[in-house]
Amino acid sequence: GLWAIRIALIVICLVSLFPTLYVVMYSLKGGGNSLYSPTLIPQKLTLDNYAKLLSSQFPLWVRNSLIIGGFSAAISVMLATFAGYAFSRLNFAGRRYGILILLIIQMLPTVGSLVAIFRGFQLVGLLNTLTGLILLFGFGGSALAVWLMKNFMDSIPKELDEAASIDGASNWQTFWRILFPLLQPMLVAQFIFGFIGIYNEYIVTTVFLSDSKLYPLGVGVRLFATQYNTNWTLFCAAAVLGSIPIMIVFFLAQRFLVEGLTKGALKG
Repeated sequence: GLWAIRIALIVICLVSLFPTLYVVMYSLKGGGNSLYSPTLIPQKLTLDNYAKLLSSQFPLWVRNSLIIGGFSAAISVMLATFAGYAFSRLNFAGRRYGILILLIIQMLPTVGSLVAIFRGFQLVGLLNTLTGLILLFGFGGSALAVWLMKNFMDSIPKELDEAASIDGASNWQTFWRILFPLLQPMLVAQFIFGFIGIYNEYIVTTVFLSDSKLYPLGVGVRLFATQYNTNWTLFCAAAVLGSIPIMIVFFLAQRFLVEGLTKGALKG
């Protein structure tokens, strides 16, 4: 039974890795733009596709994606943390219905409000700017994050807050010294998923950006496709290079995720 599980896991891993291996191999293909080849490994391997990418606007698109994704995810996590603390620990008027309103807002599709947001950005001069997208994704993606953060804080015993209050700690000191270390797993998880989602965003950025120098990665690689010809090998190379920042962010943040799980609320 143990070996059967191992074999099944190996098969699942191979099936999952096959698309990635396919994209990597054809990003090295030379002699044409087609994905067709009689063998899995192309007969001619070259780094010309990567050289073409680095000499194009591709590095600029990656930088834009990192700026939009990083700042937007940070704003979303910060707002979700403070709002989640308020809904979980503080008593105020409208507390019960406020979280329900956030859930209703989250259920509304973003595409349905693009026209109103587009007009609003046009009036305040945020159209075709990275700042506008950062504000849109940072504030627009906070509803679900607030709900998840609130539920996570509810799972932390309130006796910790009461013990800190007895010792003379204020609400801010209780939050920063007691709750914040315990929130790190959720903070890191929300940042990772928020960053990945914004990094891969296509529809909203297509609507709000018209300058190719401001394009993020997903919109920029669209320029490789024309009406009559699509350079698939460049697409594959862009997919390989474009996935590297996501992997770096994930592996760097994974360490903080593990550290957050090991931290407690021990006094002294």
